[in-house]
Amino acid sequence: QYARGLQRILDGYLGALGKEEQKPVWVSGFFGSGKSHLVKMLRALWVDQELPGGARARGLAHLPNDLRASLKELAVQGKRLGGLHAAGGTLGSSAGGSIRLALLGVVFRSAGLPESWAHGRFVLYLRKHGWYDKVRREVERAGKELEKELRNLYVSPVLAKALLKVDPNFAESEAKARLLLKEEFPSRDEISEDDIAAMARALGEAAERLNG
Repeated sequence: QYARGLQRILDGYLGALGKEEQKPVWVSGFFGSGKSHLVKMLRALWVDQELPGGARARGLAHLPNDLRASLKELAVQGKRLGGLHAAGGTLGSSAGGSIRLALLGVVFRSAGLPESWAHGRFVLYLRKHGWYDKVRREVERAGKELEKELRNLYVSPVLAKALLKVDPNFAESEAKARLLLKEEFPSRDEISEDDIAAMARALGEAAERLNG
């Protein structure tokens, strides 16, 4: 049953590549039937997760030939389209009741970004321009931690100084830098599907740059 479920999901996904829409998958079953386990195993097989000791998920799993062939095709398409990524988590209440923000928070966390809309976009912006490590070093030179300063994104003088140090053209002063951060990376109570798509593309582009 697990093999059949995994095969149906992979066949549906691979069959829709290049089309305008990817249909979602709903995994249903009674309590304790293994729904969460199925999704977790799919996530591990999707990215061929490396395990302690260097073994990888696809090498350890006893998979039917058809399923192994589908995963191989997934890997081929991943190389062609910029890599494979899988994210998982709970859609909690941290996003203030917005399903889209909660979903994006899960994706952000899986990519090593802060889960909030404003902070995640700002860190992605730093990484896009190759400034993240430089800003972190400047913040640490001031005796602070970047993660803590990010929580005070709009008012942190340390973060504003660090940003101006790596990009003098960002703003004319620390005060204007803080104001610009609030304008460019505002907090949101809700986002659109287009916003999610744009962030997915941005994450994909960032992954491509990291992979050379």
